[in-house]
Formats: sequence, C-alpha cells, structure tokens
Amino acid sequence: MFKKLKNGHWPVFLMSSLSSLGNLFLPIILVRILTPEDVGFYKIFFLHYGALPYLFMAGGALHSVYYWVGRPESERQRYLNATWVVTILFSSLIFLIGYPLKPFVSSYLDIPREYIFILLLSGSMTCMAGHFAETSIALGKNKGMFIETIIEFIRVLGFILIAWYFKDIYMIFLFFLAHMVFRLSLVVGLNRRMNHIGITTGKEEIVKVIKYALPMSFTSLLGFFVEKLDLLILSSHLSAHDFAFYSMGCLVVPPLFLLEMSVQKTLIPALSKSYVEKDSLLGSKSFRKAIKDISFLMIPAIFGLLTFAEPIVEFLYTAEYMESVIFLKIFAFSYILLMLPHDSVARAAGKTDWILKIYLIITPLLLIGGYFASQHYGAEGVLILTLILRLIPKYWGLKLSKKIMNWQWSEMFPTKHLLLFIAICSLLTCFSIMLSYCFETAYNWFLVCGPIYGIVYLVLAYKLGKKGRYASI
Repeated sequence: MFKKLKNGHWPVFLMSSLSSLGNLFLPIILVRILTPEDVGFYKIFFLHYGALPYLFMAGGALHSVYYWVGRPESERQRYLNATWVVTILFSSLIFLIGYPLKPFVSSYLDIPREYIFILLLSGSMTCMAGHFAETSIALGKNKGMFIETIIEFIRVLGFILIAWYFKDIYMIFLFFLAHMVFRLSLVVGLNRRMNHIGITTGKEEIVKVIKYALPMSFTSLLGFFVEKLDLLILSSHLSAHDFAFYSMGCLVVPPLFLLEMSVQKTLIPALSKSYVEKDSLLGSKSFRKAIKDISFLMIPAIFGLLTFAEPIVEFLYTAEYMESVIFLKIFAFSYILLMLPHDSVARAAGKTDWILKIYLIITPLLLIGGYFASQHYGAEGVLILTLILRLIPKYWGLKLSKKIMNWQWSEMFPTKHLLLFIAICSLLTCFSIMLSYCFETAYNWFLVCGPIYGIVYLVLAYKLGKKGRYASI
C-alpha cells in the first residue's frame, strides 16, 4: 500500500492535502475571531481573487505545461519557457486593466476600494507564482510540491496570527499581499534553478502556446462561472453578513477537490498516450481507475455531509452559523459532479474547442437562470438550480469521451465499486441515525459516530474492494 502511494497521482494529492488542510481549518478559526461581516468580506475577496486568472485568461498557459511536457526532449524546454512568458504577459493584464475599473468594482461588490487594490495586485501574481509548482508536477519533481506546501503553510499561519493580534480583515489582506510578493520572488528563482525555466524561447513556440492555451483558458473561464456562478451572483445580492452564512454552508473540503485535480493531472497524460497509440482498452482502464479513486473518498463524504450536516456546522463554525445547515445539505450533492472526469478525454485528444462550445451553451443558461432564481427563490433556489444545470456539460463530456475513445458505457465506469461504496455508506448511515437516539445532543453524536463512520468505511471499502470480483475492476 505504501509503495502504491509513492506513484501516480497520490504524491501530488498527499502533498497538496497537507496545505489544503490549513485552508480547511482557516475559516473555522477565523469565524471565532472575526465578525460575520468580516468573514463575509474574506469570502468575497478570495472568491474574486480566484476568478481573476480565469477572467484574464492567465491560467491557460500555466496549466498547458502538462501538454507541452510531452513534447520531444529537444523541444520541451523551449515550450515550457514559452508557457512562462505567456503567463507573465496575461497575468500583467489583471492589474493593468483592473486598476482603472477599481471604483466600479468597489461599488458593485460593496467593499472598500483599498480591498480592491490588494485584490488586483495579488491576483496579478497568482499564476506567475504557481508556475513553479505546476511545472514541477508535470516534470515529475515532487520536491517542487513540497516547497509549495511550506509556502502555503506560512500563509495560513500568518492569517491566523494577524487575525488574532489585529482582529482586522484589512490587515489580513495586507499580509496576503506581502506573502504573494515573497512567494513570487522565491519561486521565480527556484523555477529557474530546478526546472531551468527562463524566457529563452522563440516566437513560434509562444504563438503555439497561445493558440493552445486560449481556447482552454476561455473554457476554464466559462467552467469557473458554471461552478461558482451562485457565489458570484449572491456576492453582489447579499450583504457581507448574509453571504458569510451562505458561503460557509457551501463547504469546500479541499482534500476532495485536490484528489479530483490530482487524479486529472495523471489521467490526462495516460489518456493522451492511449489516444495516440489507439489503445482503447488501456484508456478505459485508466478512466475507470480515476473514477474509482475519486469515488472512494467522494461517496462517503456526500453521505457524511448529509447525515451530520447540523453538528458539522456547529462543530466548524459555532451555533451562530446554524443558518448554513440548509446550504450544506444542498451543496453536498455537488460532490457527485467531481466524480465525473467529463473533459479529460477531450483535453488529452486536444479537442479543447469542443469543450468551449459546450460551456458557451451552458453559461448563458446559468446566468439567466441564476439571476432569475436570486430574484424569486432566494439563495436556496440559486444553489439548487446551478447544481442541476451543471450536470449538462458532465453528460455531454462523457458522451464525447465515449465517442472519441470508442468505448461502451459499461467500460467507462467501475460500476461494482461504486455500488459497493454506496452500499457500505447506506448501511453506516442507517446505523448512525439509529444510534443518534442514544446521545443527548447532535454534537456529541457526531463526535462519537463521525470518526467511527469514517474508519469503518475506509476499512470495509478497501478490504472488500481488493477481494474477489472487485479486485480486477
């Protein structure tokens, strides 16, 4: 088992999870120090901070390193250098274009202008600062991920100390800006030293990187809107106080998202090789394994969030945030979407234009539907509608994957494993609910049954999944 964790996507997942755990517990600590209004400002700030690289197409060249690393060794370095140059160029646009719009953005989001200045400046550095880690992963150098984890840990610790000492969200934002400057300065040197990344490249390589990255960037932008549209709409419709309750209910469990991303980063190269070699069987095995690995943790997470929603909110955010429970129960179903790597085959086959077409269709539907729901059905309606509409690109993407790789539907899914995971979770949920009557409070019930639920599931799912007919799936 330990030997298995050293290979494939698991090193990336495990290293990323260490830093993501800090991001998971950071809001838990901040809600006990800051006011709900400041927590709302915090969530709005980092929501739009995450949107900036997508909005200005800065992330396409960054993440295209996974494609260019597959070039012949004689060409690889020039193309990787080109991704660095293009990342710098597009990242600079964030501040250059965004700064003149600062008064409008401040008014629209109803947050102070000084917050917007920090948002734009730090946002312009995020993709450049991330180039080192992404290139290291693409080249199979896990040391780069380790360094990135340490840098992220420094940020989380700094946030906690600043919040505890100043109890002022503005000081947290100032520290974040200083941290981004430090991170960028450090990783630029490391990227050059460890990955030999510089600006030594040619016009031809830069043009090819842009041509590959732009459709992917625009698709990622639309995908971000599809995934975060409820938050983007409600961030301007709700007060910072109310947005805090909504966003806390939309509980992002970083290790689960990182698992999906880590699997994708190893799945796409494997599918690309299968596509080039026309090895449909090998490709289907890689695809099934990816879904199985994601579902192994995703299915119990969904059941657990639905079962223990109320005590989870009380445990994480205190009883003051109990209004978040309904949002957590609805949001739990969003993790089903992470189990479906709908665009992996399209990316591996270089058909990013098809993905773009799908999101060009679904994004307007979400914008219109989300805005309508916000006016007539409130925050719950927005969340439910966006989750339903996000299933559309998942289905179309899987259908395209089936066509490109010449698969049957039965070859794409580890059906027996999925049924096994669901059956175990269903039984454990029933037992947990029956045991709830033995406890005086839901809080004590969760503290006792929650860990038992997780441990028993992991043991049963792993042991039964390795036996008999399941072992070869």
